[in-house]
Amino acid sequence: MIYFDNSATTKINADALTTYQKVSENYWGNPSSLHELGDKAFQLLETSRKQVSDLLGFKMSEIYFTSGGTESDNWAIKGTAIAKHEFGKHIITTAVEHPAVLNSVMQLERLGFDITILPVDASGRIKPADLKAAIRKDTILVSVMAVNNEIGAIQQIGRASCRERV
Repeated sequence: MIYFDNSATTKINADALTTYQKVSENYWGNPSSLHELGDKAFQLLETSRKQVSDLLGFKMSEIYFTSGGTESDNWAIKGTAIAKHEFGKHIITTAVEHPAVLNSVMQLERLGFDITILPVDASGRIKPADLKAAIRKDTILVSVMAVNNEIGAIQQIGRASCRERV
């Protein structure tokens, strides 16, 4: 079988699977618990956070772990909307976003946010000019999937510079 959906779900690397199995067998305590097993899990989690922060050049406090893409999308979109609502309630996304993104913005629309969904061409790409035209003073978030895992469309992110309007 030839598998073309590696952008969505990829077979786990053998070394990563071995590490996951060892951690799952030895550190299965809740890292938020106060007991010894929970503390060991917490220490491992913090060690992991430090390794990732060092690798990416971020502060440890800027590294968050989630269960996957859907949780991450929900958290980023809804968290930004809630945190930035005093600056505006306008969010822009595209018609070919992942359901986690589209469902999140639709829920925010029901809560009073103004949502612009940009159309795409036959190749699944937005027009950078459409994005630029959609940005308003009350725009607080633009969510555009850089590479679509379903159709393979690659957005022209580098060409969509809107700095002069922001």
